[in-house]
Amino acid sequence: MPTHAPQSSDPRSGYGAMMTSCRALLVAGTLAAGSAHAQVSRADSAALTNRTQQLMDAITSGDTTLWAASLLPRWMLTDEEGQHLGRSEFLSGMRGLPSGQHGSLRCENYRLVGARGVTVLSYDIAEWHDYYGQELRTRFHATDTWVREPGGWKLLASQMIALPTPIAGRVVARPTLDEYVGTYRVAPGIELRIQADDSGLSVVRGEQPPLRLYALDDRIFIRHGVRGFWLFERDGRGAVVRLVNWRDNNAVVWQRSGAP
Repeated sequence: MPTHAPQSSDPRSGYGAMMTSCRALLVAGTLAAGSAHAQVSRADSAALTNRTQQLMDAITSGDTTLWAASLLPRWMLTDEEGQHLGRSEFLSGMRGLPSGQHGSLRCENYRLVGARGVTVLSYDIAEWHDYYGQELRTRFHATDTWVREPGGWKLLASQMIALPTPIAGRVVARPTLDEYVGTYRVAPGIELRIQADDSGLSVVRGEQPPLRLYALDDRIFIRHGVRGFWLFERDGRGAVVRLVNWRDNNAVVWQRSGAP
């Protein structure tokens, strides 16, 4: 849930509510005590399990009490956009979701590794958000460093990254898909093939198995588990002449073989 409650209609500002919640969320996990690695005792695993669940519940309401007790004064957070937050900045920004929004955070696929007085938690976060009747689902991966202090376990540092979210994709008419079929080259000897069937498009590199592309619209496609998107571009006459793979705001251009 959010650490801020902006009034903007932008989902990233209301949910930037929730995305910033995932700045708030970094330790919110449901860690199974019995699954901890050998370096972390069952008692410590259970303690961290209970604490993280309580922290997750506190995010929903925007209650900073437990967070304030859990964060070391020198704690720092690196969020999914590379921004850095300190303890005071983080706590002052925590807010519950505004009226009309609902959400939940579920942690899974966690890993624990420990040394004397230190435990590192790494896990995925499945986030669900009802944004004024529109359902948003986002996935993150978080890594938290806990240290044992005289007063118990405290958070020293947290980092979060956003993960690509799988989608079903839109249906694109077969004649449009057939226009994209062909060979595209980025350099001599470096090429890929686009093929189509009734299920959609696939990209093929050499003898590797086809990789499915999922349509966001008639021109833009994504691959599951990979950042960025694929954009088919046409010339002034409407012919498909290139395929641009946008990765982290960098364009890798594949020219269509035989295009004018």
